[in-house]
Amino acid sequence: MLPRILLFILLPSLLPADPALRSSPALKLTFDTRQGALHQLQVRRDQEWKDIGAAIRGTGKSWSTFQPEGEYRLHSPTEEWALVWADEFDGSQINFHKWEKEENNYGGGNNERQAYRTEPKYSFVKDGLLNIAVYRDPHSTSDGKTQPYSSARLRTMKRGDWTFGRFEIRAKMPDGQGIWPAIWMMPTHSPYGGWAAGGEIDIVESRGNKVHETLGALHFGGKWPDNVHLDHTYRFPGKNAAEDFHVYAVEWSADEISWFVDGRKWKTRRKSEWWSASARKNPSAPYDQPFHLILNVAVDGRFFEKEDQKADRIPASQFPQVMQVDYVRVYQRNR
Repeated sequence: MLPRILLFILLPSLLPADPALRSSPALKLTFDTRQGALHQLQVRRDQEWKDIGAAIRGTGKSWSTFQPEGEYRLHSPTEEWALVWADEFDGSQINFHKWEKEENNYGGGNNERQAYRTEPKYSFVKDGLLNIAVYRDPHSTSDGKTQPYSSARLRTMKRGDWTFGRFEIRAKMPDGQGIWPAIWMMPTHSPYGGWAAGGEIDIVESRGNKVHETLGALHFGGKWPDNVHLDHTYRFPGKNAAEDFHVYAVEWSADEISWFVDGRKWKTRRKSEWWSASARKNPSAPYDQPFHLILNVAVDGRFFEKEDQKADRIPASQFPQVMQVDYVRVYQRNR
């Protein structure tokens, strides 16, 4: 597909007399798009086509962009994954166009003991990393609910919502007992009912000091307490989840969901294994709706009910307990 190109030249005589200011030709590229299709802008460099930014979803109308001089095309990916959303955490603060901080003092229904708070102390960007930190800071709400720990929970809801794709996160986990970092997905608007009838996809769950392994899971079925779940465990062959960063990923389609660690596929769940109480005739339900991402660090709760772990045993010198995230990337394919 050939672009319609207009050339704009900034004339030096029109610029302020500032020796540090430079001008260069700029191209306005205009491409036709296909309704619903992914399109990736690419530039030709060193005899290869290189991606520029994230792919766009076509509207059936023309799409325009300004770029430096060069040779460009709008590529429509077929078999390969196309990057559609990402946060590299390269700035100095959390991007609130992509993330919302939640505020909640009620332990997620799992008897957790943290308050999710919005102050920068508990979630912040520094040195190219997102940090979600747990402190032994008691916090009370206006209704008198008190929790002994404070942490943060971020989500992309209504800022990033996707049906199917590859979700890739490079992260390093804390290793304190009773500390529960999680990277997971929830439905944004579910026609199947409340949790867990609408489904849940757990990409990463780290169980306190058991950092030699990571867990993945699906929650589905009926609304609580008529819900069920499937979980599975991966053991690291080398450095554990707290010793080094690892790349965690899920690839999700209408037919199956697969989990990866450092590029290795370690578990696949197929649609024959899940179901929806309210949509028995739909084999893909509830995993055929838009989901959003959630990053949080919880403390104690039902996740540890069969474990001899308690955050109260962590020495004060080992706080904060911090989950660090290097990047979050979302890819999709044309379908």
